[in-house]
Amino acid sequence: MKIGERTEGTAVVLSPSGRLDVAGAPAVEEKIAAAAAPGPGRVVLDCSGVGYISSAGLRAMLLGARACLQHGCELAIAALTPECCSILDATGLLMVLDCHDTVEAALDAPRRAGEDDAEDRAAIVIEERQEGRAVVFSLDGRLDGGSAPALTEKVFTAVGRGNTRVVLDCSGMGYVDSSGLRALLVSAKRCDEKGGRLVLAALLPECLSIVDMGGFTSIIDYCETPEAALAALG
Repeated sequence: MKIGERTEGTAVVLSPSGRLDVAGAPAVEEKIAAAAAPGPGRVVLDCSGVGYISSAGLRAMLLGARACLQHGCELAIAALTPECCSILDATGLLMVLDCHDTVEAALDAPRRAGEDDAEDRAAIVIEERQEGRAVVFSLDGRLDGGSAPALTEKVFTAVGRGNTRVVLDCSGMGYVDSSGLRALLVSAKRCDEKGGRLVLAALLPECLSIVDMGGFTSIIDYCETPEAALAALG
């Protein structure tokens, strides 16, 4: 697979050409990670030259998004062909990843970000309860760009009080996007920095597949039930 690269202002545009499958996916993932490493900015993956995406390719996109989140920048997917768009749509990734019809739209997206935040802020309800030395947050709704800040605020406040053992009960969370994944990552990192630990619990199958495919379960602990998560925290 050939991957073109160019700079557009503060953004880096990567243009893979060919099949994004088990053979081409590692190169794309590596390129995204390298482009994200300098820090805040935007990486645009121009998919106009990609004729096919396999599960390995989908994973490369999610791992690329994770790398961008870790470096404080954003990944945008642009110009998907109808065939590839249908694959992302069928797996639910079309709504999870930041996808745009054109490269120009992807480059312009940061200036439009947040227009719908007011409506989205009510997209999640977070209930808090104390369980021994741990705090449990029960999430009900969508963890997306509008609601993710509410979660990080809750976790940071709890950690500031000394509650560094945190369980996120996700049994009521029906949707998570890239902003939600970032909130999970940032929250787990905050707990770790203060000598604690964050454990995810009871993810619904759709959300679990997204979190797992992106490799997040390799860096954030996960248990099937809140009870198991509390036991894991000791």
